[in-house]
Amino acid sequence: MRKNPAIRNTGWRTFTAAMAIGACAVLVTAVPAAATGESQTVTKLPAKVTMAVGDTVLLTLTTNRTTGYSWQAEGGCCAAGDKSVVKVSKGKYTAPKTNKNMVGAPGTTTWTITALRPGSTKVVVTTSPPGADNTMDDETVGTLTIKVKAAS
Repeated sequence: MRKNPAIRNTGWRTFTAAMAIGACAVLVTAVPAAATGESQTVTKLPAKVTMAVGDTVLLTLTTNRTTGYSWQAEGGCCAAGDKSVVKVSKGKYTAPKTNKNMVGAPGTTTWTITALRPGSTKVVVTTSPPGADNTMDDETVGTLTIKVKAAS
């Protein structure tokens, strides 16, 4: 098995991290938003989207809670006046529809990202190993670059 230089841990943690990060490699679907209230779906990172104030992006990635890893999507700051450009939801996990009792079967996590005001920002998705008390062991899964335009 070839070593992935992006993964710093060794042994079981390396294997688990590689599986968790590899599980996020799915097809991209980004549908351009035409007007306020429109929605886009992104399923692969890195990605770039342009949206209008009031639009949403559903960031849906393959995740696997059976590994003990957790996933976070954070970012969205800042426009003039130090106000967030987008709001990122906590994220909702959906178990796989098949093989529900199969250990290791991946599900998906969906974060809803809502455009609040014009500006540019990034949302970074990270994964944390089980038992991590700090961010030293977090691995970056990918980045969503967002440009928000004024509603038309």
